[in-house]
Amino acid sequence: MNSLYQPGNPGHWAGRVDGTEQGLRRWHQEVRSIDLDETQELKNAVVLLGFCCDEGVRRNQGRVGAQNGPAQFRKILAGLPVHFSDQIRLLDAGDVYCQDTGLEAAQQCLAELVAKIRQQGGFPLLLGGGHEITYAHFKGLHVEGKSIGIINIDAHLDIRPLKDGVGNSGTGFYQIADDLSREGRSFHYLALGIQDISNTPSLLAYAKDKGTTVIKAEDVHAGNVSEIRKAVRDFAVQVDLVYLTIDLDAFAAPYAPGVSALAFNGLVPDVTFQQIFQEIIRLPNLVSVDIAELNPVYDIDQRTTKLGSDLIFKILQKF
Repeated sequence: MNSLYQPGNPGHWAGRVDGTEQGLRRWHQEVRSIDLDETQELKNAVVLLGFCCDEGVRRNQGRVGAQNGPAQFRKILAGLPVHFSDQIRLLDAGDVYCQDTGLEAAQQCLAELVAKIRQQGGFPLLLGGGHEITYAHFKGLHVEGKSIGIINIDAHLDIRPLKDGVGNSGTGFYQIADDLSREGRSFHYLALGIQDISNTPSLLAYAKDKGTTVIKAEDVHAGNVSEIRKAVRDFAVQVDLVYLTIDLDAFAAPYAPGVSALAFNGLVPDVTFQQIFQEIIRLPNLVSVDIAELNPVYDIDQRTTKLGSDLIFKILQKF
């Protein structure tokens, strides 16, 4: 047993009960808590796993507080009505914690658990936590030895070089690209929602040099939906597996005030965005998702939590 891992706790799920029959149930009535230290049969299961860590945000000089994101998500998710298929099991595998400044140990623990979920047939759906979750999540998938395409919904490229030899919430894609380069393997990265104001010219140039598909926030509009959806499909067919990571700071401040790095003019979760999002989550080779940077300390009326929960709600309906 890894001391950084705590199994799922049924006490984290509570809410209103409208009835027990099908059509009246809510998530807290469906979810089952599990312990990944025990052998599990996870076929046809969506497995929630929290990453209670914002050490990477602290290192990146962001607003700390995202370590409490998983607990806040569960509070909102608990009350959602069940619209997903009765063929799908919803499981809560608990949380990985970062002790003090031990980011790398927490990332390794998370990577091992992601690999275990996949090996046992489950679909990992990770709740952040800072965007340092990306490197750990990728490592957990990478052990399968298949090509992985990462779609990142984010205002930032998160492709900064390491600072003083250590990673943070903004270095994940640099670390992934570096690891793949050392192995002589290709780096597949599509970034959606990128803003010039949030990235230096050097980072944009580095991403281009690495073959990154960059779709800027200003280009996400109704007249461009078909082109973006095609770009998503074209990207996905190049790889064996697709991993989606969602940084909530991609969205405009009125919709997502509770994040580590606020984007006042980011994406709007309107019909245009939803059409693109549906294209992504319906990809047949999408195998894993995380949602990062929920910072409850700065949230207003739970707007950010509810936005993230809505995205999770839609992901469950994919099955």
